[in-house]
Amino acid sequence: MKTTFSLFVLICSITLNCYAQKDIKDNSVNFNRKGTGSPVVVFESGLGESLKGWSQIQDSISKIASTVSYDRLGLGESSPTEKPRNIDNLASELNDFLEDNKIDGPYVLVGHSLGGFIIRKFQDLYPEKVLGLVFVDPSHENLMKRILATKTEAEADMITKGMQGFYATKSIAIQNEFKEISNMEKEMKTIDFPMDIPITLIASYQIPPPPFKPEDIKIKKVLFNNWIDDKPKAKLISTLNSGHYIHYSEPTIVINAIIEMIENLK
Repeated sequence: MKTTFSLFVLICSITLNCYAQKDIKDNSVNFNRKGTGSPVVVFESGLGESLKGWSQIQDSISKIASTVSYDRLGLGESSPTEKPRNIDNLASELNDFLEDNKIDGPYVLVGHSLGGFIIRKFQDLYPEKVLGLVFVDPSHENLMKRILATKTEAEADMITKGMQGFYATKSIAIQNEFKEISNMEKEMKTIDFPMDIPITLIASYQIPPPPFKPEDIKIKKVLFNNWIDDKPKAKLISTLNSGHYIHYSEPTIVINAIIEMIENLK
């Protein structure tokens, strides 16, 4: 089951998140701030990842801009929280963290996996603060449903139960965040990509083993292309050489995309 679920993660762009909780204004947030200048590049991790996942990319980008990576409440070395892990809280907590630590924008937001949901919601709530968005194989609110619809009943059941069983073995904090995924997907269906700022979408189109099929990647391609087709300032970069963690296996792709966006914003 663990193998099956790890494959599911590659397709559905949902990764684990070590988390915990308490109100952000009453708890410490672990973060790493490097570099100077504007804009400020903010890195948002996927589920289960700490700020350490961005270290190589942040080191490179900090040579030309201000950067900040952080552990969401409950992740890494940040404090726990009792607030629900819904998308509104995750986005507003990011804003609180930036304001509380006087990390003034404007921002270029970089989000991996579930972090893609968070930076989209942040931009929707605070559009005046965001100059651009970079997505690293982001979660898509319709991908899981579309892929499961193409499977046999047995295949879909194996994937779904594998996912549920996988999370059932994790900490209560991770389980609580996982429980919000369905609600997050519903919320994200109401938020389109902005038309007036640059967007770079970096996608993995690597084909995973069964029960997934090449047709699943075709679904992902259609959904990602639909995201950006009518957005004049959006572009898509794809790779076949990396799975879901492009920023680990091909960091240069992500670094170059961020640098290009910063240079075009000057």
